[in-house]
Amino acid sequence: MPTTPHTMIRHAAANSTPLQAASRAKPRDAARAVAELMPQIIRGVQLDFFLSRSVTQTQLLVLIAIHAHRRCAMGTLARSLHVAMPTATGIISRLVRAGYVRRLAHPADRRQVMVEVTPRGADFIREFQGVIRRRWEDVLRVLEPRELTAFHGILTKLTKQFHPLS
Repeated sequence: MPTTPHTMIRHAAANSTPLQAASRAKPRDAARAVAELMPQIIRGVQLDFFLSRSVTQTQLLVLIAIHAHRRCAMGTLARSLHVAMPTATGIISRLVRAGYVRRLAHPADRRQVMVEVTPRGADFIREFQGVIRRRWEDVLRVLEPRELTAFHGILTKLTKQFHPLS
């Protein structure tokens, strides 16, 4: 009897086609497989990418969070990241110095500080997405055309969950 997600996946793959194995999978099984796959996807990509740009993973997460909101208040950003305001302020200060974000006064309340991604920050995000996209292209080459079509359909459905108005 398989005891780890990795051996469960291997066992299922050895005893059925990928689509048959997937038809018996439970959400927890799929989640385990994704959790095991993601570190393999980003291994090596992120270290070189971040080192060459002097950006930390935390700064990337903050940059992506700001980009998702287009423009957001510092307080909102700190709460959404579950960090104290001084921590958020320090991260933002480093991103401002690097030219990836800018601070703005809130149009209705000058006491509030807003942040938004600069064109340089948007370019950084696009570059990172391109690196990840190329890595996924390499990984997905092992799939048969029908498997790739099914995988694309699943990803499209999951993406709509996060963007219900799209």
